[in-house]
Amino acid sequence: MRAYIFLLFFILLISNTPSDAIFEGTANANIFIRIYTQSGDYGRLALWHETAAECLNLISVPMNEISLNYYKKHGYKKWVERAEIEALEIQEQREYHIKKAKAAWKNSKTPEIVLKQERKKIAKFIAVWLPHYPDRFYEFGIYATFFKELQEHAEMKKDFAKVLRLEAEAAEMCATQYDKIPIKYGLKTYEQHRDVYLRHATLLRTMAKRNPKSLPSNVIFGKERQIPIVKPKIGPTKKADRILHIAKSDMRIKSALDSHKSVREYAWFQGFAWTVSFYNHGWGNLAIAVIDDKTGRITDVLLGESDKDELELPE
Repeated sequence: MRAYIFLLFFILLISNTPSDAIFEGTANANIFIRIYTQSGDYGRLALWHETAAECLNLISVPMNEISLNYYKKHGYKKWVERAEIEALEIQEQREYHIKKAKAAWKNSKTPEIVLKQERKKIAKFIAVWLPHYPDRFYEFGIYATFFKELQEHAEMKKDFAKVLRLEAEAAEMCATQYDKIPIKYGLKTYEQHRDVYLRHATLLRTMAKRNPKSLPSNVIFGKERQIPIVKPKIGPTKKADRILHIAKSDMRIKSALDSHKSVREYAWFQGFAWTVSFYNHGWGNLAIAVIDDKTGRITDVLLGESDKDELELPE
C-alpha cells in the first residue's frame, strides 16, 4: 500500500491526533507485510494482510464508533463529519487488505507448519496491541486534543462544573474502550480498569452537581489519574536499551544512517519480536530492524521505502 499507511507509525511519534492513533496496529502489521513482500513469502504475506484487516476490525472500528457516538450525542457536528470520514477510511483500508490477502493466498506455496507458527506469532501481536489505546487514553488522541481543549475553554469561563463533567465523560469513554476492545476480545484482566474509571466518573459527576466555584483540590485530572497499566501476560524477555544496542550495531543499519543527521529511533515490542525504527523528519523512515525477542538476533532489515515494495499480484 502507499507509504501513507506505513508512515503512520512514524507520524504517531510526533503527532497525537485521534485519526492517526487508531491506525497504529495496522501500521505495525504493515512492517511484516513489507518483510514478506521482500522475501516473496506469499503465505505469510497473506496472513499479515489479514492481520492488518483484523486490527482495523478489533481496534479502529470500535474506537471510531465510540468517539462518533459521543460527538453525535453532544452535537459536535464538525467532529461527527470528521469521524464519519475516518470510518470510510477504515473500511477502505480493510477492503484493501482483504483483497491483497486473497491475491497472496492464490500464489502461496508456504508450508502449513510455517503458517501455523506464524499464526501463533500473530495471536501474540494482536494481544499486545488490543489494550494499547485504553492503557494510554490520557496520553494522546481524543483526550489530549478534544477533551482538553473543551476543558480549557470551560475553565476560562469559570464553568468548573462543566470541566468536571467533561472529565467524567472522558473517564467513561476510557472505560468503554476497555470494554469494547480488550475485554470483548477475552482479555478479562482489564475489567478492573474499566470499573475503576466508571467509579471515577460517578465521583466527578457528583462533584459537578454541586456547582463548585473552583476546581476541587482533591480531583486528579488526566494522565495523573491514569491507573497503572496491567502487566501483560505476553511480555518481552529483553529490555529496550539492549534491543536498541543490537539494532545500532548492525552494519546494514549503520550504513543506512551514516549520511543522515538528527536520526531518532523507536523500539517497540510486537508480542513475539521487537521492531526498531530509525527515522528523521527530513527523510522519514530510514531503516527498520526486526529482532527476535528470545534470541536477540536480527531476523530482518528494511531499508527506507520504495513504491517497489508492494507486490502486484494477479486478482
